[in-house]
Amino acid sequence: MIYRGACHCGVVSAEYETNQTVRLRQDGCGFCSSRGVKSASDPEGRLSLVATKRLTRYRFGHKTADFLVCPDCGTYVATLMESPRGPIGVVNVVGLQIDELKHLPTTMTSLEGEATEERMQRRITRWTPMHLTEEAAP
Repeated sequence: MIYRGACHCGVVSAEYETNQTVRLRQDGCGFCSSRGVKSASDPEGRLSLVATKRLTRYRFGHKTADFLVCPDCGTYVATLMESPRGPIGVVNVVGLQIDELKHLPTTMTSLEGEATEERMQRRITRWTPMHLTEEAAP
């Protein structure tokens, strides 16, 4: 199944493809909880983001991944990490207004106390192969 969405202003559009039942996660961290984030990923799926402008990148915590934010409307849309599998990520189904998914129930997660290596290995095994196309900065 292919799910499509876009940020509030339309600068960022996404296609998330998965053949699995979508299971959403909510992280209790301050960044995600303050934005109502619901994340989805499938290591066998596909995630494609297209942005008509260069996205804002934000790194915090372990500084191992880029949290991608629309430069116009400020919506957090996805997280991207380089891995041995290539670029991988998770999609924020609320920020990208994916109607078929954003109202599904979620599982609360807490990543507090997770070591950097544990975090990276978890992502490598669970995150979705990702392709990002964005306009270059002027």
